[in-house]
Amino acid sequence: MGLNELEQFGLLEEKIESLISIVSSFKEEKIDLEKNVQSQEKKIGLLTDEIETLKADRGLIRKRVATLLEKIEEFTL
Repeated sequence: MGLNELEQFGLLEEKIESLISIVSSFKEEKIDLEKNVQSQEKKIGLLTDEIETLKADRGLIRKRVATLLEKIEEFTL
């Protein structure tokens, strides 16, 4: 094996190590992104629940206001 072939193996080894490092970095980034997605999905679920609660509360308030307006109307007649 000549010096040129050893140099080529060295370069190949460096490139493979570089690729392994890049793939490892991508795997870590993927894990971080998946955690972020899960966190955001949880927040969306909580906000959706809060919206439903607020809608229900708004409906109850509308009914109570309508009842009060009816009472006021009866009183003024």
